[in-house]
Amino acid sequence: MKRRYILYHRRRGGMFYIEVTETRKQESTGTRDRAEATSVLNARNESIRQPHLNLQIAKAYLAGTDSGVATRTWQQGLDAIAGLGRFAPAAMHATS
Repeated sequence: MKRRYILYHRRRGGMFYIEVTETRKQESTGTRDRAEATSVLNARNESIRQPHLNLQIAKAYLAGTDSGVATRTWQQGLDAIAGLGRFAPAAMHATS
C-alpha cells in the first residue's frame, strides 16, 4: 500500500513538512525536530491505514487529560460553552 503522507525537510528555515501524495498539498509540521515530525507523519499514515482505531485512540487521549470525559453529558458541555459568553446567536440575529 502506497503511503498517503510523506515527510520532507526544507533546508531554508529547517522546518519539516508533510505532503499529501494524492493532491501534492503541503503542510508544515511546525517543528524542526526530526523525531517529532516523524511521529506526526506516522500518526497521519496510521489514521488512514486503520481508521476504525481513531475513535478509540482519541478516547484514550481524552481520558488521560480529562477524567470527567466518560461521564459528562452533552448538556453539561453546552452549558459550559454558554457560560463563556462568547457565543450569542440571538445577539447576532438582532443586529442584522
